[in-house]
Amino acid sequence: MLVVLGAATGLAAGCRGPSGHDDPPAPPASPDPSLLRDDLAAGVSVEDRGFATFPVPGGPPTRRIVGTAAVFRNTTNQPMRVHVRFRFVDSAGRGWHSEEFDDWAGILSTGWAYLPAGQAVDLGNMLQVDAAEADRIAGIMLYVIGQPAPVSTLLPPKRLQLKPRPHPRDEWDYVTFDLDNPRGYFDEPNYGLVYRSAEGRLIGGWFVDRAFWFHLKSELPKGETDRYPQGTSRHTLPTWLPPGIQPAGVTMYLWP
Repeated sequence: MLVVLGAATGLAAGCRGPSGHDDPPAPPASPDPSLLRDDLAAGVSVEDRGFATFPVPGGPPTRRIVGTAAVFRNTTNQPMRVHVRFRFVDSAGRGWHSEEFDDWAGILSTGWAYLPAGQAVDLGNMLQVDAAEADRIAGIMLYVIGQPAPVSTLLPPKRLQLKPRPHPRDEWDYVTFDLDNPRGYFDEPNYGLVYRSAEGRLIGGWFVDRAFWFHLKSELPKGETDRYPQGTSRHTLPTWLPPGIQPAGVTMYLWP
């Protein structure tokens, strides 16, 4: 769900004009005012947002992990399915350059979430980028598309245990939790975590859309079936954890 938000082009200094003389350098482009505004679906409000950067465990000093998250509220009386995109901008409001997408849209797409009527839900994600690019991030713009959705269930796990990777070069951290499932059996749910600092500031998140994470089963720890019977069960799923994060700073949801 990538969207081209627009691009600016100009004549480079030193180009030859029709007269054979050098053209003057093109003036610097002014920030597009649209870069400085959120684009939110009707019926969705944003109550908080934040971001942070972290070192890559065992990785090169030229790389960073950037995390971002926000709190979205459904202000209508019907449930919604919301598609959320975060976009990093620099201090001038220009889109953050992403090598992964090779453009200036700077989109970090987190996919979608179920938003019950009248309720607020945290959603966020993380991405590994070059340190120089991470240093340029000054803010976050939000793009939210919403549509009515059938009534479903957001399941908040209980008794979270965070398990950072035992070795820096391991790929995954893990979260272990108990889930009280009042509905019938389901498997392979979507899930998301949002992280806050000790001061309560949003610093990142983790989102898994099972429609795209085809390989997730191969990343599950030994003994994890990813099957959720009715009643209480315990599970462990892969994630990325910010350094030093504690269970009190984590919000997590699953939805079938």
